[in-house]
Amino acid sequence: MQNTIKTYFISAFIFILANSCAKTEITGLWDDIIKLSQKEVEVPAEKNSVLITTQGEWWWISDITFNDTLIDKGNIDTTQDNFIIEHPEFSIERRNKTEIYIRMNENTSESPRILNIWLEAGDYFDSIKITQQAK
Repeated sequence: MQNTIKTYFISAFIFILANSCAKTEITGLWDDIIKLSQKEVEVPAEKNSVLITTQGEWWWISDITFNDTLIDKGNIDTTQDNFIIEHPEFSIERRNKTEIYIRMNENTSESPRILNIWLEAGDYFDSIKITQQAK
């Protein structure tokens, strides 16, 4: 009888322990503190620009991808209030604490181009997706 009770308690303990350690996907613990004016923009193939604003002032660019290729930001400190990231096909300028100016050069290819700008603010993550139409 005593062994049965021990077995029961040990089994119950293992069951509780296993269920309390279940993984859940966390994409960030904070609410939206960036508050982008637009998260997705489509522009024509011609040279074009977009101004995105934020309500939050404390954010930075964590990553940039262009057509699924990670772009090196070099040694630019994207936590600063103003900077410019230059690339042959686009430029990203943070003009002040709440404005991101994105310029896309003409798309002369037969395929659309996609620029993703990944933003971070503490434990909140967001992105801007610019889709430029094909020629």
